[in-house]
Amino acid sequence: MLGGDDPARAMLAVAAVTTVVAALPRAAAWCADAAWWDLAADAAHRPALAAELLRVTAPSPVLPRVAAGPGTVGGCPVRAGDRLVLVARHAVRAHVDDPDCRRPAAPALAQLVFGAGPHACPGARLARAQLEDFLRVLAPYRPAVVRARADRRAALPAWASLIVRPEVAR
Repeated sequence: MLGGDDPARAMLAVAAVTTVVAALPRAAAWCADAAWWDLAADAAHRPALAAELLRVTAPSPVLPRVAAGPGTVGGCPVRAGDRLVLVARHAVRAHVDDPDCRRPAAPALAQLVFGAGPHACPGARLARAQLEDFLRVLAPYRPAVVRARADRRAALPAWASLIVRPEVAR
């Protein structure tokens, strides 16, 4: 069994796989399309670039939640115990604001792709570190997308195939 008897370890393992399968390839394709490899290579810009790319390529764009108490969401009343599906992509304005590492979203806003409060993703820092390392390693090669095909049957945003080639020999 994945993670043994510890459900938190199993959940973290699943989340890490989701980040690798969904966010890393999408971030690489975005950097290639936007010609951001210089930013990815720059240690000063890389953390903000990674955070912004995770904001717009949320590995899990929907978050199932249960309301802890009464309130309103978008003008609709919510009772304690109501089941909610939060669309993280909209919460962080990823549908209207492209990533911008020179003017990144506020940390509290960008964090929403990982949830907030007691149910926030325990692997958020790991995901950011993974993406920063991934960008650092790819940047010298400045990969270009040769072919990309979305996996329309996947439950999470993913590629059926993503082929990149290095533009710069190392």
